[in-house]
Amino acid sequence: MEPGAVIEIIKFVGPPICKYWNYHRKLKIFLYTLRSKKADLNCRKEDVELRLSAECHSGKTPMKEVENWLKKAEKVSSEAQSLEDKASKCRYVSRACLGKLIDEKSKELIEVYDQGSFPTSLVIDPPSNVGSNVGQLIPTQELVGEATVKEKVWGHLMGGTVCKIGVCGMGGIGKTTIMKHVHNELLKETKFDIVIWVTVSQEFDVEKIQKSIASALNKSILAEDKTKRTAELSEMLKERKRYVLILDDVWKRFFLDEVGIPEPTVDNGCKLVLTTRSKEVARSMGCEVIPVDLLSEDEALRLFSKHVGDYLLRIPTIEPILKQVVEQCARLPLAIVTVASSMKSEDDVDLWKNAVNELKENSTSVEGMADEVIPRLKFSYDRLMDPKIKRCFLYCALYPEDFDIPKEELIEYWIVEGLIDEMETRQAMHYKGLAILQKLENNCLLESAEDGKCVKMHDLVRDMALDITAASPRYLVKAGKFGALLLEEEWKDDVEKVSLMRCRITRIPSNFPSSGCRSLSTLLLQHNYIEEIPESFFEHLTGLKILDLSGNSNLLRLPDSISGLINLTALMVHGCFNLCYVPSLAKLSALKKLDLGGTEIDVVPQGLEMLAHLTYLDLNWTRILQIPDGMLSNLSRIQHLRLDRVAFENAEDILRLMKLEIFGVRFDNLQDYHRYLSLQSRRRLSKYYFTVVKNAYSYARGEWDKYVSLVELRICENSVVLPRDIQQLHFNVCGGMRSLRDVPSLKDTTDLRECLIYRCYEMEFVFCLSSCYGILETLEYLFLQRLVDLKAIFQIAEDEVNASSLRTQTPSPPNIVFRLKRLIMSDCGKIRKLFSPELLPSLQNLEEIQVKYCGGLEEIIAASDDDEEGENNEAAGNNSFKSLALPKLRVLFLKELPNLMSICSRRSTLVCNSLETIVVLRCPKIKRLPVLLPHLVNGQPLNPRSLRIDIDKDCWDALEWDDPNTISLLALFRGYWWS
Repeated sequence: MEPGAVIEIIKFVGPPICKYWNYHRKLKIFLYTLRSKKADLNCRKEDVELRLSAECHSGKTPMKEVENWLKKAEKVSSEAQSLEDKASKCRYVSRACLGKLIDEKSKELIEVYDQGSFPTSLVIDPPSNVGSNVGQLIPTQELVGEATVKEKVWGHLMGGTVCKIGVCGMGGIGKTTIMKHVHNELLKETKFDIVIWVTVSQEFDVEKIQKSIASALNKSILAEDKTKRTAELSEMLKERKRYVLILDDVWKRFFLDEVGIPEPTVDNGCKLVLTTRSKEVARSMGCEVIPVDLLSEDEALRLFSKHVGDYLLRIPTIEPILKQVVEQCARLPLAIVTVASSMKSEDDVDLWKNAVNELKENSTSVEGMADEVIPRLKFSYDRLMDPKIKRCFLYCALYPEDFDIPKEELIEYWIVEGLIDEMETRQAMHYKGLAILQKLENNCLLESAEDGKCVKMHDLVRDMALDITAASPRYLVKAGKFGALLLEEEWKDDVEKVSLMRCRITRIPSNFPSSGCRSLSTLLLQHNYIEEIPESFFEHLTGLKILDLSGNSNLLRLPDSISGLINLTALMVHGCFNLCYVPSLAKLSALKKLDLGGTEIDVVPQGLEMLAHLTYLDLNWTRILQIPDGMLSNLSRIQHLRLDRVAFENAEDILRLMKLEIFGVRFDNLQDYHRYLSLQSRRRLSKYYFTVVKNAYSYARGEWDKYVSLVELRICENSVVLPRDIQQLHFNVCGGMRSLRDVPSLKDTTDLRECLIYRCYEMEFVFCLSSCYGILETLEYLFLQRLVDLKAIFQIAEDEVNASSLRTQTPSPPNIVFRLKRLIMSDCGKIRKLFSPELLPSLQNLEEIQVKYCGGLEEIIAASDDDEEGENNEAAGNNSFKSLALPKLRVLFLKELPNLMSICSRRSTLVCNSLETIVVLRCPKIKRLPVLLPHLVNGQPLNPRSLRIDIDKDCWDALEWDDPNTISLLALFRGYWWS
């Protein structure tokens, strides 16, 4: 055969073979597309049916076009489901044929979906229908758990001040169900002339919304011109005077006047309610935001049992498994109803066990979840227009289920992954990261953890994210699964990110992986128990960019093969406490982040000076005590540099680092510290951690962004200079200081939040009120320990003190309110009084008082001259009491105070409306607790378990109480909290 003929045959046969092979190889991807498009079509079908239900009132009939489309949508959706069922049983040899059918069906789903966009009304108006304004009840489910939200919405609708309401929450949480109930109840009310329901959905179409509102008003909009159409609708609504307009499923902000909706006001009596997944949308439209929370565990179980059958809860073998299934639904109403419907009346224990396992492994495998729940959640993801923000969201799925993800850590990952664009400063990039987190929270894709420093991913949102990452580029995520195995067959060429964090992995098999993983860019192995990494492990991972081995405390050394990872941009081994060997880094020219903090390395790794692109270097809490001269000056791009235990002398080296923003370092003496501050004065760091220490092995840790720790120094007047923007200050074993007045530069500070003073044996007072007002306006936390000469916390100016007067410890009241929230004092043996009563008006923000091991302390709040006069009046028969208030005090903790006799004088009562904890241990002389508890209402407790009482039994039996109801109240729950 001629060569030309062969070529012609190949040209003729080749493309069909390639196409056939493509259908065979990518069956999973075609199947994923089919599911996605089928879910989109079903959602549009539901929207059309809901609109039809809302518009078919007063004799109106559906358009034939709409009825035909609904039948077609039902048919093609059913055919798609049939193909899905075939795919689950498909043989290897028939994959290509099935892939072709699935691809063709996906295109048909898209075509039918597009045909279902009906911009005009779905119904035909009968001639006799004009003038009717009676709404029609919308079918809905029973409310479970959302009743509180419904009450809030109803209160605003019936009230006069709030005119626009935004009901916000994640997909499937019950926003529409709540508003259906509100809509139906509004139809019975006479306050409003008409109630209008319009479903907006993702594709915001002004004309469609206008015609839907007009249809609800039993009118038609005839104008073709946009401006005239808007004016026409506006006049229609004004004719109705007082109306409620409910806009369901709003996805983006719009201006009411552009649609023709008059602004609801108190004067016109109209109300607007919108449901949305985005708090940003609600706020931007001026709405009062009402969030819809997840169900409680009890509410979730009640909803599930209602749909699955109450009797199943009474079957002993099924009841505990059923509760596990409910738990896996993560308190999301849509998921609960979907799973319950799929298991309705099922009494086979084995099937329930299987359901638990499937939900734990992959919720999308449970009947209905992939079609009903996941697509609803995915809508919020699809609305994130920026691909980088989408990838930021998907990155959260690399963490374990139910994990509190630290915001700072997550943003750092985004930075090194390149998901946040390069900016002039690292701080700007951090702010950008916070803005992305806020956007994800506002769109209900993430939720803020309680402490505000972390975010969480709802279990089903995480399942949705993992479902998205199942397609290429693919994630392999086993995070948090204890004993997760490293299986060779899972490490495919299309895997981009692998997360095996917190899996308790102890070893990596030798010669693993043997090949493949050419696309792997991110490998997260932190917080395991890995003892050794085989030398060959990194030989095949040539594309690796991010490697995190942090928290593997048993790891002794890094393999030399790491030196060959020339594409590596981030290497993190923070907290590998036994790690003592790091190979040469000379070839890692792409490295931007190197975190060796908290390791046992005692020398700077070889080749560090070659890392010209390095922006982040952490050598904090290592054994490195010296940096070679000139090394740092080569790292011209460095932004974050932590050397907190490394001796520092050469300020010029650091000042050459023009991009430095975050800096932690140890100074051996005040001279080096002051010299650095004087040279640094023209440039401001966003974060700094400075320790000035005489003893090279003493150091402190700071929790704030800007702190200075002074250790084992002699502090004389004017001998210490502090940065103006300092937030946290430590004094540790510092002599020569009688009070903070001996540090004059404190007066110039603008943001000091914490002050910790430890073993400063010559200190007699902490604050001189005439010179410390500025500090007390910002200080939130004061910690005092082992100040053996301390006489009082507050002192007035020395030139105002009468040497023979005890009022050195009861100063005149200042005219400011301190910010102080926490006072913790321990081992201060000479102090007798904590506060004067005149000082209490300045302590209104105090939330916690802890005092222990202070042998000389007699009173918490000292008696005043008025109290002494009151004692005389009491003898004369006048029994009036004075109230002293600490309205925000939550914790009163008193321990090992052998001479403490009272909290305050006999003529005073301490009012604490926020008190949660009272602890009095080993205080044998105290006889009276003059504390007016917040839980007494006509002698009855509001919540008998909300107050913790921890008092020695001998002390309890001897206590006197000012309020006769207090002792009976405390007896109710003393048993719960008895020490």
